[in-house]
This record gives sequence, structure tokens and C-alpha cells, in this order.
Amino acid sequence: MIPSLKGIVWDFDGTLADTRARNLAVNRKIVETVSGRPYRDFPALCSLEEYSAVNSRVRNWRALYRQEFGLDAVAADRAGRLWTESQLADTTPAVLYDGIPATLEALRALRHGIVSQNSAENIRALLRQVELEDCFAMVIGYEEVPLARQKPEPDGLLRCVETLYPAERGVVLYIGDHATDTECAFNANEMLAVNDRGIRVIAVAASFDGPADIAGWRIPPDHVVHHPLEIVNIAARYAPWGSGTDLDKWCANERS
Repeated sequence: MIPSLKGIVWDFDGTLADTRARNLAVNRKIVETVSGRPYRDFPALCSLEEYSAVNSRVRNWRALYRQEFGLDAVAADRAGRLWTESQLADTTPAVLYDGIPATLEALRALRHGIVSQNSAENIRALLRQVELEDCFAMVIGYEEVPLARQKPEPDGLLRCVETLYPAERGVVLYIGDHATDTECAFNANEMLAVNDRGIRVIAVAASFDGPADIAGWRIPPDHVVHHPLEIVNIAARYAPWGSGTDLDKWCANERS
């Protein structure tokens, strides 16, 4: 029996949009403001490559500020409060990954949400620019989750699941580019099982920025995708519309 796919919850940075350059520019300004030191004093802020590598190994934004920039808890909280305003003021381009609009169009019958450690206001601003805001029924940013309960804690993901799919049984895909996202899905499933909720989160690792050390993740994902359109076929495995043969052809046409 094919399980019933209820919808898809997405991470944002590194999953829906390539925000690395903008996030680097914003963090340079924030760290200089909070620390009083030039950004070049911090190796993680000296190049996009180093910044991306550091982000792949820290657990969340608070760990980034504490471990890489030496900020104490008070300073890290101050840095976090500067994030939304700084993001909205920055003009560094942030773009959707190739294939995201086509993927959302193919899966438009499902309910979609976003759970991210970026700012919900910043996410909505970019989605409005590309005319995709209406594709997402819910956006949860870091502001909606207590600081101590950020990913990999499952609070944001569980809130999205319970809001979008109340009292329903089946599966939900959660797509993210970081080991923290897979751990978040694992933690959410433990809570859903304890509550006998009858719904399971399927963790999909997005590797859109090149090879990632997914083999080294503490919790392995259920699936790995290297292009957004591959999500369509994964969705087909959990949905009543079939094995994905027709969708394979559709994806091939879209990518050609």
C-alpha cells in the first residue's frame, strides 16, 4: 500500500535559495557591529568558500556566532536581533535554485511550508520578488521558535506539520541541506511516535551546491537529491499517483 503524501516542508537557505553570498555579506556587517573588530579578523568571514565550509559543520546560527566569532550568549542574541533588518537592507543577490519553480508547479496539489533559521520576513520578501509566496501556506522563521529550541530541536517542524496537516495520517517530506535538518526530522518523528500521531517525516537531503559530506552526517537522510526536480519523483514514491515513470519523463523534459 502506498502511503499518503500530505505535503512538503522546506528549509530555505541552501534548499530553496542560494543565499550564501548574501548571508556572508550580512554576517560580516553584524559581526563587525557586535564585536567591534573587522571581519577579516575572522577566518570564516574571509571567503565564500570558508564561510560555506564553516556553516556546513556548525549546528545552527547561535553555534556559528559562539564558536566561530567568539561571541558570548548576550552578544550572540544581539547579533540575532540584527539579522532581519540587516538582511532586508542588504542588496547582495539571493536567487532560487534552478528547477525550484518547476518543482513547485509539478507538486502544486500538495500543501507546502517552510521551516528555517532565517527570518520569516526575509523569506517572504524573496518569495514575493519571484512571485512564489502563494505556493507556501506557512513560513516559520527563527523568530517563531525559542532560542533554546532552534533546529535540530523539532519544535518549528512539528508546529508546521500540526498546522498544515492537522489530524491527518500519512507522510510529509522535509527537505534541507544540512545535517541539522535531518536530525530535526529524526527528532520530530520521535515526538510524533510518542504521541501516536500517525504521521511520519521523510528526510530529504538537498545537495544543490555541489558534493556534501552527507555520509558523515550523524543521522542519515532517507533520500538525497542533487537537483530540485528529483524531488518530484521522490514524492511519487509516497503518493497515490504511481511509481514516477511519467514524472521521470516530465523531469527530463523540464531539464532539457
